[in-house]
Amino acid sequence: MLPDHLPFTAAGDLVRWVHIPGRGDPVVFLHGLGCHAGSSWGDIAVRLGRPAYLIDLPGHGRSDRPTEFDYSLPAMAAVMAIVIEHLAAGPVDVVSHSVGGSIAIVLADARPELVRHSVLVEPAIDPVPIEPGSIAHYSDAEILAGGWEDVLAAELDWRRCDMRLADPLAIVRLARHLSDAMGDSVHARLRDTTVPTTLVRGDLRDYARLNEYVQEGIADVRIADAQHFVMHDQPEAFVGVLRAALS
Repeated sequence: MLPDHLPFTAAGDLVRWVHIPGRGDPVVFLHGLGCHAGSSWGDIAVRLGRPAYLIDLPGHGRSDRPTEFDYSLPAMAAVMAIVIEHLAAGPVDVVSHSVGGSIAIVLADARPELVRHSVLVEPAIDPVPIEPGSIAHYSDAEILAGGWEDVLAAELDWRRCDMRLADPLAIVRLARHLSDAMGDSVHARLRDTTVPTTLVRGDLRDYARLNEYVQEGIADVRIADAQHFVMHDQPEAFVGVLRAALS
């Protein structure tokens, strides 16, 4: 049996995952900002029934959180590439949520041979302005000097539980990276992807350049009565979309 961890830095810091056995080809699941793999994807992976690897992104969940790591989208995508190469002899299906979707887009652009199909659930594509009170507005020093408690206080109770398992520096650095010029780069990488891709949205989500994605062959699926955490709000409908997309 393969171990459930792998070094991602020269110092030996580990990225960790949960393996759920099943039948068929493997699926790699990536969670969003401040989340962790088990709470985001455990129920869905069991319902799907495929061999699943639920990755805790660096700085999240059980994975290590080195302070010298920059937690940029390319750096995170590079770690995911290392993990996929370790887990599988060929390409895998990748299912991702929110910031995990942004990472999956960069991964598919940089290493398309590793991704058979990408399912992006409410991915963070459009650039987000940095405004007072937003996570990205904090500096590293500010997030460690009381800002993290302010961020946690603004979250719903169940989200606060997840976020306490994440590292403040990892969260703020990744949030800042999403808010900078990388936003347009993510859009371009998605528009020009060569990997078969399905975009899954809840009731309220729209994207500024959605028509461009559809014109380039990306499937757009909206699931009714769901918000940002589509997989939690409508798990049965979401698994049905997954089965159709990954068949």
